[in-house]
Amino acid sequence: MSTSSIGTGLSSASLPRASASQLARAVLRGGGGGVDLRIGKGHAWECDGVAAGLAEFRAAGLDVFFTGVGWRLGEPEAVQIVEGVPPKDYPVKVFCVPEPDAGLVSAQLAEAAEAGLELWIETHRGGADILTLAGVAARFGVGVVVDLLGLLESGDHIRPALTELAPHVRAVQAKGVRKTSCGYRHRPLVDADLDVVEVLLSAGAPVRAITIETRAGTETADLAVVTKRLGGTHR
Repeated sequence: MSTSSIGTGLSSASLPRASASQLARAVLRGGGGGVDLRIGKGHAWECDGVAAGLAEFRAAGLDVFFTGVGWRLGEPEAVQIVEGVPPKDYPVKVFCVPEPDAGLVSAQLAEAAEAGLELWIETHRGGADILTLAGVAARFGVGVVVDLLGLLESGDHIRPALTELAPHVRAVQAKGVRKTSCGYRHRPLVDADLDVVEVLLSAGAPVRAITIETRAGTETADLAVVTKRLGGTHR
């Protein structure tokens, strides 16, 4: 797995108490080149407002790979656009209900596009499974964010399903997890966790970014694992 076109970095969910400048420094320490950002989740990067936080990342020379809001496509009135939020300059990560109504999803995607927003749907517990998500993506041309935990929780992260999803994958959120009697728990990322990314890339996935989203407190080390697997320092 080696391609210099893939950006690497951190999710604000890895360091929710970090200001924009602190998060930027953490990314740079880990050799990354960008961030993915949650909006409206109480993360400290936006404590002075979304626009101010974004300006901090630009000043640090970092990319914003995508932002994330809690919209669930397929739910009535899921798309809630406020002026400037989410910003239309970056793709916006959303969720999708397990059995989406095609007409409603089409209308919601059209509403977002009219506002200048490009939506990417995340693999996520309680959402559409991989094959359903692949069908939605193929039908409507929407991108996908593969969350590695979301794949595990969906229970169908087999090679054929990933191959079908691959053409639509725009980003990956990487994290190490282990299964316990109480469910999945975060742990440090290891190289083998990225094998699924290898499958996606081998199937032609146009991945733009891989970011670390962890609660294990190992974000810098995890980022180094990704950078090493990619074969060098990336933007």
